[in-house]
This record gives sequence, C-alpha cells and structure tokens, in this order.
Amino acid sequence: MTHDTESGDFSPPPLHVQYSVAAQTFRGFAILAVGALALIIPFVAEGEGPKTWKFAGLLMGAAAMWALLTFKRARNRTPQVVVDENGVYFSEWVVGTVPWENIEYIAHSSSIRRGIVSSITRTRRKPYLQFRFIETPKVKPTVPIPFSWWQFISAEFAIQEPVIQQFGLDTPVDVILEAIQAQIAHWQKGHHDIVDLPPKAEDFVS
Repeated sequence: MTHDTESGDFSPPPLHVQYSVAAQTFRGFAILAVGALALIIPFVAEGEGPKTWKFAGLLMGAAAMWALLTFKRARNRTPQVVVDENGVYFSEWVVGTVPWENIEYIAHSSSIRRGIVSSITRTRRKPYLQFRFIETPKVKPTVPIPFSWWQFISAEFAIQEPVIQQFGLDTPVDVILEAIQAQIAHWQKGHHDIVDLPPKAEDFVS
C-alpha cells in the first residue's frame, strides 16, 4: 500500500488477477476431448481413405496445440489484470496500462444491451466489464516475429470492443469493478482541475 504524505491519504492497494488454474485445466481437458472425437470421422465418413484420416489428424493436431496453450495458461502465474493508481492493465489488450484519464466509461455486462450483429461477431461470456477509451491505445506486441503478427491482429480486434471477461480468471469481475471504483475515487482526489473525469464504475452497475 502506498501513502500520500502530502495529503495524508492512503491510496487503495493494487489488485492483481491471475488465470484460474481450475478453469484453464478444465478447458484444456475439454479441448482434448473434442479433439479425440475427430477419431470418429474416418469411420463415419463416406469413402474412408487417406484424405479422411489426414483431415481427422489435422483436427486432432489443432486441438492438441490449443489444449497445450491452455494448460500453459494454467501454469502461468503472472498477473493478467492489474488495477492500480496508474490505470488498468489487461494482458489480452497488449497495450500496456491504460491510464484513468483515457477511460471514458466502464460498464458491467448486466447493464449492457448488445445488438444482434455485435452479439454474433463478438461472443462475450457473462459476466464481463466493457470499457470505452477516449483514444484507442496502440497495440504493442510482446513476442517476436512471426508470432507478433498474430498477436497484433488478435489484439487489434479485441481493442475495438475492449472487455475483461471473468471466465478463465481467478477473480470475479465484481471484485475487479470494486477495485476500479476505489482507484478512480482516489485518482479523482488529485485531479480536481480536470473537468471530464471518468465516471465511477458503480454508476454502470444495474
């Protein structure tokens, strides 16, 4: 916990959110189970042959790679979400920490009504927090080429409608929301000269 010696006001402690080991492990085994079902394809497909086995092999290989990445997440104990006095960090956005002054609003999924097109093109598993930025942050790939290309494309897509979903994390979004609210309230105390302040998170919870 940090201390503001000039005002005598304590800043809220930062919140660090990691991957949920249980959720990621369960997801990994579920992916493997789906991949194993590909073994059925050669036996039920018409005209069983090398092409059918090759197709099934590709599906199983893709599932195995996906599951491996998921199990790797379960072992990854680095923070995926950080809420502190500087702003909000979410690893999937790949933009570093978004400062509070660049956040226009934060809405809880319980208060969001999404259009049909948006629901189809961007699947969101509730509950989640949706953000709107004043200026879209620039994506900063953290891996070398060629992996950075995929990371950049994925992050660019995510940052167009930035959300933090609870699924796969070890902390409920309601707790993340409370931490955001506390940090914004503390941040506002030191920025009385700013007219348009980001609203408190609680204003968007129905």
